Amino acid sequence: MNITEHEIKELIKLVETKLGRPLAAPVDFSLLSLEIEKTLNETISISTIKRLVGYVNDEHKPSVTTLNLLSRYVGYNNWGCLQLHLDDTTSGSLNEDIIQSSSMCAGDELEMEWLPDRYCHVKFMGNNLFEVIEVRGSKHLQAGDTFETLVMCIGQPVMATNHMHNNERRPIYIIGRRHGLSALRKINKE
Repeated sequence: MNITEHEIKELIKLVETKLGRPLAAPVDFSLLSLEIEKTLNETISISTIKRLVGYVNDEHKPSVTTLNLLSRYVGYNNWGCLQLHLDDTTSGSLNEDIIQSSSMCAGDELEMEWLPDRYCHVKFMGNNLFEVIEVRGSKHLQAGDTFETLVMCIGQPVMATNHMHNNERRPIYIIGRRHGLSALRKINKE
C-alpha cells in the first residue's frame, strides 16, 4: 500500500481538529490515546502516536492498522476511504456528497437511493446509530431496523454494521454493494 507523507500530514490535521488541539506534547498524545479508547473502544499506544507525528525520530511507516484506527476516529470507515477523500480534495474537487455521522446531530434525517430502485429514509440517533424510517425495494431493510455507520458517500457502498432487524442482530449489510449510493440527501426540517 502506497502511503505518502502528504496523506499522513492530512490525517494528523484531521485528528487534531477532532481532538480540538495540536499534537505537540506528551499530554496531547495521552489525551488522544484516551479519547480513541473512549470513543472507539480500541487502543493506540502513546509511542505509536509520537512516531506518527514525528515527535521521536523513527524511519518506520505507520501500520495500516494504525491508519485504519485513526481514520475511524475522524469519521471514515478505514484508511482507504480517507485516501479516496484526500484524492478528491487534493485534485481540486471537494466531494460534497459525503456525510459523516460525526458531523450529524441526533434527529437529523437522510434519504439514500441505490440501484435498482432502492430508497431508504433514516434518522440519526447519535453514536453512529441510524434508525430506518421508510424503505422501498429492499428485502433486507425495513422500517424500525437500526444500523451503525461512520460515513456515507455518493458512489460508494454503505457498510451498515450492528444491523438490528426484528430485535435480532444480523451480519453486516452492505447498502448499494455493486454501484454504491446513487443519491444522498440531508432532509431539512422546517
